[in-house]
This record gives sequence, structure tokens and C-alpha cells, in this order.
Amino acid sequence: MNEKFCGLNRDQLKIIAAISMTSDHIGYMIFPDAIALRITGRLAFPLFSYFIWQGSKYTHDKKKYLSGLLILGLLCILGYYVYCREIYLNSLISFSMSLCILYGIQYFKNKAKQNDIKRGLRGLSASALCIFVSYLVCKNVFVDYGFQGVMLPVFAEVFDSFQDNKISERFNLNPSLLGFATGLIWLSYSMGGTEFFSLFSLPLLIFYNGQKGKYNLKGFFYWFYPLHLLAIGAIAAVIG
Repeated sequence: MNEKFCGLNRDQLKIIAAISMTSDHIGYMIFPDAIALRITGRLAFPLFSYFIWQGSKYTHDKKKYLSGLLILGLLCILGYYVYCREIYLNSLISFSMSLCILYGIQYFKNKAKQNDIKRGLRGLSASALCIFVSYLVCKNVFVDYGFQGVMLPVFAEVFDSFQDNKISERFNLNPSLLGFATGLIWLSYSMGGTEFFSLFSLPLLIFYNGQKGKYNLKGFFYWFYPLHLLAIGAIAAVIG
């Protein structure tokens, strides 16, 4: 008897994102004329972005979560500079900036629940400052997916404020996913081209069941990003 489909868990969606990302980078570095590889790769960033927002909410150590992403992102910047002699702020740096903004908003929400609006406003001010700094960085340095990419998880956090709203409960809406979709439409419209295919990540997220998965793959996903780039780069150098 076939088991009933119960949706996709976090690890399954991240595996899809990792495969998509690998396809994208193979297309970019080895087969630049294979547009199908780049189209397939458009699923990766939004899927990982959504789980960056989830991680910001549920991690037990926010500082460790941010520092881990940031350090790995900086190592990738160094490796890319040694290889290409160019400064390239990768997706891990984009997500690090996202986390700084998210933490400020979440701090405000927590303090607001405690009726400590005065202290909460410090978090909101910090988020506003991080948004401004992120905008300046993205305007002057090439950042993966730009300012829109930095803000993408923030849309989910802002709309998540309406999670307990009577309207969302009545119509069975997921406000965070609706906000994320709004940010993704903005991102795809701003970047244009094949980026419109990133919208196909939304049906996958609709099937997200909120479960982690059977295995602890956290370390795998941390190191997959730099290691797969190193492998693809080495292959490109050999056959190029």
C-alpha cells in the first residue's frame, strides 16, 4: 500500500536547492551556452533564502548562526579573489546581511510582546541601519542577487507578523509565504531574464510540511557551497 504524500521536509527542499545550485554553476562555469542548466539553477537562491528566514527564527544560537555564514562567506570571497582577482560578495554574504536585518526586527517583536517598546525600537533602528548599509554595499559592490536578494527573507519576516490574523486563519493563508512571494516577484522582475523561473520555487515551498527530516544534514549544507564551487572550478580549469 502506497504511503500518503505528506509534503516535503526541510532537508528534501534543501537537497533540491543544492542540486539546482550545482546545475547553475556547472552552466555558468563549464557550459555557458546550456541555458537549461541556468534555468534549473533559479530554484536554489529562493529555497535557501526561505530557510535562512526559518533559521533566523528557530536557531538556538543566533550569533553562531550568523558568524558561521559570515566566516564561510568571507573564505569564499578570498578563494574567488585568489582565483579570479575580483571581489565577489557571494550568496552567503547576502544572507549574512539578511540575518542582521532579521535579528533587529525579531528583537523588536519580542520586546513589543513584553510591552517594552522603548527597547524594542533599538532593534528596529538597528534593522533600518542594516538595510541602509546593505543598500549602499549592494550599490557599490557586486553582491549576489543584489539588494533585492538581501531583502527577500525580510519580506517573510514582516508578513509573518500577521500569522495570527483572523483573515489569514479564515482563508487558510500563510502570510510569511505570501510575503516571500512578494519579495521574489520583486527580485525576478528587477533582474529579469531567466530569473523569472525562480518563481517555480513557490509551489515547492507550498508543499513544505515544517519538518526537519530524519538526518542531521546541517554541516553538509554549510560546506557544500564552497566545496562544490571548488570542484566545478577545478573541472573548468582542466577542460578549459
